[in-house]
Amino acid sequence: MSQVKEYKILKMSGNSKKDILKQTKLFHSGPNKSCSKQEVNDLVFEYIICEMRPLVTVEKRSFKKLILGLTHSKDESIIPNRKQILQLLKNSYNSYVSMLSDLIQKSKFICTTADIWSGNNKSYLGMTCHLIDPITYERKSFVLGCKRIIGSHTYLNITETMTCMTQEYNIHYSKISHTVTDNASNFAKAFRTFSTSVKSTQSTTLSVGDLNEDGSPFEDSDVETENITVVDIGQIFTNSEDQNIDESFCLPPHMRCCAHTLNLISTTDIKKIKDASYINISESTFKKLFSFWTLISRSTVASDKILEKCGCKFPIPVVTRWNSLYDSSLKVLKYKQQLTKAFDDLHLIKLKLSEWTFLEEYCQVMEPLAISLDKLQGENNSFLGYVAPTILVLRRLLISFTDLKYCKPLSFAIIQAIETRFNYILDLSRPESKDFIIASISHPKFKLSWVPLRYMNLCKNLFITECCLRMNTETKSTNLTITQSDKDDSDDDFFDSICNDNDFTSPSESESRNSNLANLQALSFLNLKKKDLDILNDFPVIKEVFLKYNTTIPSSAAVERLFSKAVQVLTTRRNRLSDDTFQMLLCCRSKYDL
Repeated sequence: MSQVKEYKILKMSGNSKKDILKQTKLFHSGPNKSCSKQEVNDLVFEYIICEMRPLVTVEKRSFKKLILGLTHSKDESIIPNRKQILQLLKNSYNSYVSMLSDLIQKSKFICTTADIWSGNNKSYLGMTCHLIDPITYERKSFVLGCKRIIGSHTYLNITETMTCMTQEYNIHYSKISHTVTDNASNFAKAFRTFSTSVKSTQSTTLSVGDLNEDGSPFEDSDVETENITVVDIGQIFTNSEDQNIDESFCLPPHMRCCAHTLNLISTTDIKKIKDASYINISESTFKKLFSFWTLISRSTVASDKILEKCGCKFPIPVVTRWNSLYDSSLKVLKYKQQLTKAFDDLHLIKLKLSEWTFLEEYCQVMEPLAISLDKLQGENNSFLGYVAPTILVLRRLLISFTDLKYCKPLSFAIIQAIETRFNYILDLSRPESKDFIIASISHPKFKLSWVPLRYMNLCKNLFITECCLRMNTETKSTNLTITQSDKDDSDDDFFDSICNDNDFTSPSESESRNSNLANLQALSFLNLKKKDLDILNDFPVIKEVFLKYNTTIPSSAAVERLFSKAVQVLTTRRNRLSDDTFQMLLCCRSKYDL
């Protein structure tokens, strides 16, 4: 820097010379450091996996030229061939399975998500795994796999594939808090038939946290399973598929994706509105908007004109993307003045003043729903404890919209759909509300602040009871460990009759003492005003309850993100890619995202 300043001074004075400063060398003057063959293999393999390139890329002439030019080498043997990359892929996948298996074994609770994806005339069942770090409270997500499903997507086929995938990682079903899926009927039937929470209560009452009651009016509401097949009623009693049920299959408790349920409210349930005035103005408004969206998506001339006038591109609504219609409508409102002029240039029918007002009210009503969807479909910062407060706030905001001129039927329809689909949140006395209640109360952000007054005592007692159960469970396991570790000490065994103070304490007294400690921790936690997750370190019992119930994520969006990566791997040009290699590529790709 001193030389630079000196050069500037000389240049200002007009006495600069060309040889005052010399170009500094960017490399060492010594011999160039060459990369070893192992380093080249690792770097090439990481590039292939991270960029999702075909394995044959390493044999391309241009790729070899690039590597040889960067390494200053003339020996092509330093570049791995396709077979070597495939072997590296297998080794990396095996290490990934081993690492994840060890991590799952060390974790007390995990959550999984599952869904089915089809591409290039093939069907795959994808699963992801999620757990919470008990020290940092950060959520960690992993890919369990994406296995091929041969044949129809029956509940038996789904159950067998999911069981095979969890067994590969030595996951016992009791360790999984919930498996989150969408509202498809085939998943619902699989868990209704093989879930342990359903099996244990089939002869008595509905299990706590089970959301798969028979006769649910929205069980078949998923668009993927709307096709109805007429079957002879006699086949119901002679169905060979039901007769060959494998009793060894055991699935964990099931939970429907809350974000997918909200999406069904914003699409399927809204279509059931019968108010004539709302239907007329809604159809006329969106008919004009869809003409605009269709034109700019198909015509390059129209797209260029819109880009010139508005300086941006407009998103196109997609059925499979949540909130897409709301996002597209909001963008149209933002550029209202520019689009009014652009519609004339594109020879499109302009929106009337009443239709612009309707669009503003539509976005106003749909905004809380869109925000709720974004909160629930998160992965890193979303917990099961977010569901109940989010739904209650959403309903409260929709009720507050009283000055609507055109969209009152829309608001009422959404409120009615929420009350029907999320009845276990609005009526907290139902048995299936337990998981959501305890998950929200054990989260320091919410505690009891979200609970309606009429359910306050119920929820508080439910939370304290759960804390007492966790305290007794932990105490029994600790005493068992201590007893087993002391068995080898014969001296202690000899004097145990007079030195063991626990002889004077009956089991009922011990449980009463544990209950008092759990009550004290629970009440201290609820009275604390801090809302950071770190305060759980001061309450060991509350921490166990939090990890048990909040390990579950309320959405299956994580497996949808897995499928977005799968689209980039299983392209049309790679239709000869084997199923095993495809799964290894996806898992190893996620390994570099950790």
